[in-house]
Amino acid sequence: MKFPRKSKRANRGSIIVLATVLALTIVVLGGGFLFFELFMGAQKETKNAVDAGVLNVAKQVLDKSNAQVSVILPGGPTSCFWDVTCDEPASYNMGDGIINLKRVNRMWGKAMLIAINAAAAQSDGNAGSGPGNAQQAFNQAQSVSDQLTDKLNNQTNLHGFFANLASQNSVRMLGLGAEVKPLPGNGWETSLMERGAESNITLNGSPPNFNLPPGYNFNNSYVTQSTRNPVPPEASKLYFLKGYIPLTIGNQTFWQVPFKFDEKPHHVSRSTFEASTMKNNPLGWNKAVPNAFSGEGEAIKKSPDGQKATSWVLTNPRENFQLSMPHSFVKIHVDDMESHWYFPLSPTPMLKWSTQSYGYTPSSQTSLMPAGGPLSVSVSGTFLIGLDVVGRTLDGVIFDPPFSGNSSKVEDYLTNRCNEMMTVPNYTKSKGHMHAALADPTTILALVSGVRDFYLYSPDGMNLACKPQPLAIAQSPWLATMIAQNADGTETKLIDGATFPAGLGIPPMSTVVPDPFCTPVPLPVVGFWYKDVAWTPGSGYNGNLGLIRVKRWTEVQVPGMSVFP
Repeated sequence: MKFPRKSKRANRGSIIVLATVLALTIVVLGGGFLFFELFMGAQKETKNAVDAGVLNVAKQVLDKSNAQVSVILPGGPTSCFWDVTCDEPASYNMGDGIINLKRVNRMWGKAMLIAINAAAAQSDGNAGSGPGNAQQAFNQAQSVSDQLTDKLNNQTNLHGFFANLASQNSVRMLGLGAEVKPLPGNGWETSLMERGAESNITLNGSPPNFNLPPGYNFNNSYVTQSTRNPVPPEASKLYFLKGYIPLTIGNQTFWQVPFKFDEKPHHVSRSTFEASTMKNNPLGWNKAVPNAFSGEGEAIKKSPDGQKATSWVLTNPRENFQLSMPHSFVKIHVDDMESHWYFPLSPTPMLKWSTQSYGYTPSSQTSLMPAGGPLSVSVSGTFLIGLDVVGRTLDGVIFDPPFSGNSSKVEDYLTNRCNEMMTVPNYTKSKGHMHAALADPTTILALVSGVRDFYLYSPDGMNLACKPQPLAIAQSPWLATMIAQNADGTETKLIDGATFPAGLGIPPMSTVVPDPFCTPVPLPVVGFWYKDVAWTPGSGYNGNLGLIRVKRWTEVQVPGMSVFP
């Protein structure tokens, strides 16, 4: 049997068809693979651009120059929070009056410290108008904080920060001219993360009191050490106010935003972010200032179809401040000194006859009283006055003899207030530092020249100074705007009539002019130094943390008499 032979031409045709189909298949697959690669690449580029844009949001909300996310303090430089609007803790510049996310904890911290001072004074019974001023400070802090929260929760205020950086990232796999823009909507949220972690406000010293007013019972559950793991060596000895927990002083509740010590702003997962949003995990702080942000962006060319991505970030200013009142001072006033002269009308009692003034250099004073003693025409005495203060610094005027009275309480109050002036973390002042400031040798010349008002302050948040008004203002110009402010508490005497014998060696004798036919009997003239030290607490609301008033005087007793022959 014979079979028909196939044509070679037919075989070649079949091969060509098969090759064509295979070629088309490869082209289609290649095109699909290329499209898939472009799609995935574009998606990655979009995600990177969105990550960069949202991370820029986390950084820009900390920048004081961005009016969209900051609040100007009402009242201008008269605001009690103006001094916390300078970002350099060791610089006592005047500040710019702007509160933003970087500074909000300083504002809340100062309001809390004002309330603590007022509460401590109230416990001592000499609060005066301090509690009212503390309430005003709280109200202003609450109002400014609420305004800041509203701005940070308004996504339109953040879109520009996002676009500034996201648009610089290439998404060329979508084609020339493609760029990433913010996509308004539910992808823009805020969160309250790391609740209970440290804020960027450290406390002065160590528990339990942290150099707060003497006798004040501070709640140590408000404090934590760094929660970073591992703890950075620089933070190992620091204590911080906790963030996102209520800090209650009296009937007021204060807040802090948590910022872990020196942690960089960084991306976080969606689940972690959403677990701490206000809607998923409400906080008692109704208008809590957020520390985490999410944003959504879209990469498009000309058509509405494009790539979308969402990113979540946690921010951190990476700068710490000490709980303090930067622009604050203690006023020290020294009353004019007097010598009080006493004469006996009979052997007892003594009668105060005359008063004379004296200064800070010794002077011999004399007083005469007609009929100043029994059977006497007059009795007079001379005494060397001023040895209680000659050559003494302001520290000596306050703390040198007479010693009786509560000198330790005076030291405690002054040392506490000195520490409230320290803005730089890890700077703590002891009683020795306080005494050294008051013992400035220039105070000797100032006292001799008639200066009676001095100011204890910090020129840089790390050191102390005590000077008369002109020198103090020259060193720290910010004092000029507040130096006339008075302490808002009421005065309490901590040293009341402390006394010390004033005689040195053999006392002088009185001079007696006897009645007719009588014989004079001179007696020793004796003296006593006296001292009062009074304390008026200041909450710090107006910059005045308190007033020390010192009163010194000398009592001279001039006994003398005459007798019949």
